[in-house]
Amino acid sequence: MRVLLVEDDPSLSSSLCRALEAQKFAVTAVGDGDNGLTELCGNDYQLAILDVLLPKRDGLSVCAEARRQGIVTPILMLTARNAVTDRVTGLNSGADDYLPKPFAFPELLARIHALLRRPHSELRPRTVTVGKLAIDVLRHQTTFEGRVLRLTKTEYRLLLYLMENAGIVLTKDALLDRLWGGEHGGNSNILEVYVKMLRRKLADAGDNAVIRTVRGAGYTIDKT
Repeated sequence: MRVLLVEDDPSLSSSLCRALEAQKFAVTAVGDGDNGLTELCGNDYQLAILDVLLPKRDGLSVCAEARRQGIVTPILMLTARNAVTDRVTGLNSGADDYLPKPFAFPELLARIHALLRRPHSELRPRTVTVGKLAIDVLRHQTTFEGRVLRLTKTEYRLLLYLMENAGIVLTKDALLDRLWGGEHGGNSNILEVYVKMLRRKLADAGDNAVIRTVRGAGYTIDKT
């Protein structure tokens, strides 16, 4: 099993490499986010372990960009942060699991094995559909009745998140964190602008998928 470890602490990286290799994993270790993203997107790994606080590009950004490029490799986030909001942000960036530091190696190993036991299709489906609307995650392409829809990067990410959670009300804070991380400052006006633009494009395409505003809660896309 090939494992990618992206960790900037040389001591921790070295100890984890030795421990994982003793468990018969083949480990590639890099120390910054840019190299981590290059490795993750350019090679075939069965699992990636990402620290959140990395030089050059943080782990959340690496994870989110890898998912945007269609990488389905299971990702386990490591971080010294342990607040609920930090864990939610990590999972919303596309991570499959989240382990706060400090941690015991047996727990890390148990989480790794749990992720590897999950069916590949369960981790990240290739195609997400709602009615006649479909998103091919690996090709980063949105279609309605087979016709390609031209969406901006942010519109695509917003629609994908809504479709992955069709029928579930997503709060504005959850959507803001998913799209802009911690840089949105709680300002929901920009989210409302993108929802409006996305609704217009879907309507122009003839799609009947409805992005509903749930007053006081957030948004959801109805299953059709």
